[in-house]
Amino acid sequence: MLQANDIIKRLKQLLGFKTDLELANLLEIKPNTLSSWKVRETLRYDKIIEICKEHKIDLNDLFLVHPNSVYKADLDNRVVKMISVNQHIEYFINPEKCLASSPACVFPTEEEVTIGFQIGVENMYPTLKVSSYLLSIKVDPTALKPWYMYVLIVENRGILYHRFKRVLDNGKLLFVSDNPAFESVTLSVGEIREAFVVRAIFLPHVKSLVEY
Repeated sequence: MLQANDIIKRLKQLLGFKTDLELANLLEIKPNTLSSWKVRETLRYDKIIEICKEHKIDLNDLFLVHPNSVYKADLDNRVVKMISVNQHIEYFINPEKCLASSPACVFPTEEEVTIGFQIGVENMYPTLKVSSYLLSIKVDPTALKPWYMYVLIVENRGILYHRFKRVLDNGKLLFVSDNPAFESVTLSVGEIREAFVVRAIFLPHVKSLVEY
């Protein structure tokens, strides 16, 4: 999937726009908001998808690095289970049962994503907003990469979302929040039941989230 700056640039090309101001006006946002999307590598996908629908722009043409490499026939292989905030407890207690009853959506991304966890707290603000879905894929908790964002299923704590910083001298893993009002978290690998690396962020609008 393209980076935020590349997506904005390609969207302007597909719309025939030459300036960020034109795009910002169409999206009904301030120009500095569009600039912040580029810096933070975060997009309001609901607004962008709504514009694509109105102007009949193929999402694959906008989001994929190589648009012709993924075809509509492959959508069945890119289904993402969406876990809302009110399903967090259910997922923590019984993941298989929760996944079986959760809605699924298809996202136009080249990178593999299999599950989306909705954010319920502001510890990653302003990078992430409450209600955003973190589109992720399961990874080995012993192979986390510094400064990547992760969704963590932690024993006796529930579902957490943090940025991995480093391994401490005592062997524990240090995680931090993007919001300075929140304290860092240290965990042992044994406490992490599951870890999911975040590969994309989706801030849904009810009308733009198409159930599969």
